[in-house]
Amino acid sequence: MIKITITNGHWFRRVLPDIFAFVLGLGQAYFFKWNTTDLVWSLWLCSLVTGYLTILSALSGGAATGIRMLRQKEIKRTQCLPAILIGLVVGLFFLGFFSLHFCGFHAIHSVFLRQFFPVDGMPSDGFGAAFMNPPLLWVLVFRHLLQPYGLFLIPALIAERKQVFSPLMRAIEGERTFKPVRSFAAGWLAETPDTKPYDLGEAMSRPYLNVVRMHLLIFFFAFCHILKIESFFIYAVVYSVYFFPWREVKGWKKVKGWKKKRI
Repeated sequence: MIKITITNGHWFRRVLPDIFAFVLGLGQAYFFKWNTTDLVWSLWLCSLVTGYLTILSALSGGAATGIRMLRQKEIKRTQCLPAILIGLVVGLFFLGFFSLHFCGFHAIHSVFLRQFFPVDGMPSDGFGAAFMNPPLLWVLVFRHLLQPYGLFLIPALIAERKQVFSPLMRAIEGERTFKPVRSFAAGWLAETPDTKPYDLGEAMSRPYLNVVRMHLLIFFFAFCHILKIESFFIYAVVYSVYFFPWREVKGWKKVKGWKKKRI
């Protein structure tokens, strides 16, 4: 028999929030007896909210990086104002572009989802009226989806916390190799010493990668709905593939602080 002794709690601080989010998400679906429609729209809502927050985090990280560069001794004061103005223009451009593009994509996608998975009170064209109008989209989302599915954002944000918050955290840290602050927050964000430095392009691509993953899951649920093979077991299996921290579990043996003793 093998006894495992834990001498380093960092791995547990990193993985426990993921397990909690996984259990909480499945628990909500089971407790509220969600059907395919509920699961599809909850995932759509999570894709929109977590993706847009990631975009804001990435832009904020870019701003933090720019501010740190302006504070360097090599930068003259006469160069600061033009740099700030240029940074504001570029930042607002990216904010406007990605708001229109990312929110517009979700608005169009809602039109198709509404035809197959109608929600009581939702317009017949989903949120199609909000195409190219991000503020209207958020108003409609708040009106029709936040009350029934807003609780699902809690486990979703916990599960996606690294993707959502790490762009800003990396920029604030500002080192070539990100070394996490020895605090509860750093452990909770699950950053590791080999994390890459802040990269704006990589950070901005993450919401779209997450969109692809979320919508593949939506399509799978829709396929199960058409074949009439809906069951909580199916949902649990698919959720485990997408949301369970398999990477952390796979690498648990590499974590320093694990000791095995035969007893």
